Amino acid sequence: MIVFMILLAVLAIAAFVILTAVSKSLAKDSDEYYQRKAKSIRRIRFLVCGIIVAVMAVTCIIGGVRIVDQTEVGVVKTFGQISKTIDGGLNFVNPMTDSVAMIDLKVHKQERAFASYTKDAQPVTASVEFQTEVVESRAAEIVADYGSQEAMEEKLGNLVEERTKIVLAKYSAMPLLENRSNLSAEVKAEVEILEEIFPVNFTTVIVRDIDFSDAFEASVEAKMTAEQAALKAEQDKKTAVIKAQQEAEVAEIEAKAAIAKAKGEAESLEITRQALQNMPETWIQQQYLEKWDGVLPKIMTDGSNLMITPNLGE
Repeated sequence: MIVFMILLAVLAIAAFVILTAVSKSLAKDSDEYYQRKAKSIRRIRFLVCGIIVAVMAVTCIIGGVRIVDQTEVGVVKTFGQISKTIDGGLNFVNPMTDSVAMIDLKVHKQERAFASYTKDAQPVTASVEFQTEVVESRAAEIVADYGSQEAMEEKLGNLVEERTKIVLAKYSAMPLLENRSNLSAEVKAEVEILEEIFPVNFTTVIVRDIDFSDAFEASVEAKMTAEQAALKAEQDKKTAVIKAQQEAEVAEIEAKAAIAKAKGEAESLEITRQALQNMPETWIQQQYLEKWDGVLPKIMTDGSNLMITPNLGE
């Protein structure tokens, strides 16, 4: 803008000088024709200079207008020094002395993929995704310290990556795998320290895509398979012991039940025997007669023994 304005000024001065010289040259001649020409050139001289000045004025006005979006803030530098910030809306600055750097206030997302090592020297690859937003009241710091928002975000991304590596290096490989769900919160707490240096706030920080070498993953899988097999064997052993205990308890209960049943039957027989011994013989005969159907007993013999079978009714 400044160069363009200087060129216009030089052009205006050059036109004025040249046309003035031509006008004076023609005015020296006394001929009426040349006198009219000299007057015409003098008018053209002022017209050309006026047009150039008008162009310069319009250029200054147009060049000084800055329309700032509501999601932005403008940082104004006057002669290379930060002088003020301008908010959303229509603003005017001096295009000859001022320049404006626009700072985006919307949330910006970055993702960094990297390779690192765990505490036990296992190679690991991962990525960290984070979102930041500029603190509006500190927007001028971006221009003063980093020159531009892009330059600041590049440096910020490098530091976030380095701090994520520091967190990963605190863990050995296996604990890192076991605690990966808590890793993002730990990294977020670590990188939030950068808010004191950079004029931004971290809204989210996520660590993802944690991956180890094929050899290490194979060893982890083998270990997990062995642990699962050992756990299953232990569980099967416990199940067998419980089953044996249950079977022993059932057998013991059945044995006790059988003993109790036999004891009960024996006691019942003893009670019956004692009752029969105490009953009068006449009552027994009476019972026998009540059961007799009137048929005489059958006599059977096998040649040496005699058997009498009474015929009792049902």
